[in-house]
Amino acid sequence: MKKLPFIVGVLALVIIAFYVIQPDDKAASQSLRVAISPYQDLAMLTAHEHLGLEAKYKIDLEVVTLAWENVIPSLASAGHTVDIGFGSLIEFLTKYENINSDATDPLVYVYPAYVFKGGGFISFNSDVPNLDDELPPKAGRLRDFFSYRIGAQKNSMYDMMLFSLLKDAGLNLNQAKIIDTTMGDGILAAQAGSLDAAAAGLTQRNEALERGGRVVVTMDKHGFADLTGIICKKSTLDKRREDIEKFIRIWFESVDYVYKDIDKNSRIPLEYLSRASSTQYTVETYKRALEAEYLPRSVGEAKQMMISNEGDFSIGRISNNVIGYLVSQNIVKNAPPIPVPIAMEP
Repeated sequence: MKKLPFIVGVLALVIIAFYVIQPDDKAASQSLRVAISPYQDLAMLTAHEHLGLEAKYKIDLEVVTLAWENVIPSLASAGHTVDIGFGSLIEFLTKYENINSDATDPLVYVYPAYVFKGGGFISFNSDVPNLDDELPPKAGRLRDFFSYRIGAQKNSMYDMMLFSLLKDAGLNLNQAKIIDTTMGDGILAAQAGSLDAAAAGLTQRNEALERGGRVVVTMDKHGFADLTGIICKKSTLDKRREDIEKFIRIWFESVDYVYKDIDKNSRIPLEYLSRASSTQYTVETYKRALEAEYLPRSVGEAKQMMISNEGDFSIGRISNNVIGYLVSQNIVKNAPPIPVPIAMEP
């Protein structure tokens, strides 16, 4: 009987030790290292800390800032700098063969996150038809548009957009007067009259309007855009599917929070950008930069607008157009597969 107190004491110590050293769910989990670049859109993710979303979803996120051009190479490398990151759909399809030379563990485009839609074409020539006036434009109007001299950089998103419009008119790039030129030079050439229309981003479009030009093609009105999405290795998706789904929800909840009151809530991404970006934003310049983009605020909205074949920014339709361009211009030897986003409940 004298041994009973000793045994009880040992058991008590064992029980106490169990609870003291037992890690909580977050500590027990491996951090998910996420690469972002210091831009106005991706900076919204930094709101997740303020919202306590790591605790809500029982996940540990480690956000790593990388230059945009380094994200996909870092994900594709043999090292383990980051687990997931954000990348352009067009860049992913263009570089698919090179980045996936190791077919045993390829990079996969997991889920679309937001849309760049702010591009188009401007003109100072009043005779150039405005393709935005009638949607979709009739083939005759498209052929009329392509009878003019148009400036766009070779192999750019704008050149791909022209390819898409030409296809709708039953034409190909060789039947159009497309001049290889940068956006900056294109605006000047269009104003001088040596080009009839030129590719323009949001900044160039506003400059052209201030100088008396007009917009003749708006990218998203014609179903063309670039979809920035979440990318990782297949092995990472297989091993950490649950964590990645949680991260996708965290992304959309962070975006939703910023947009609910952008004048107030943008202070969080702006604080991050003030530290990490060479571009310094005010609230007004931040909001203006976002005008060129569309950011869904939930999984359900993303499915409706970007994943559905009927969506305004259907990943299937846009991928088909991009792949058609890449193959026709001999940029790729083999057509890359169209990305299939993972299935998620709204």
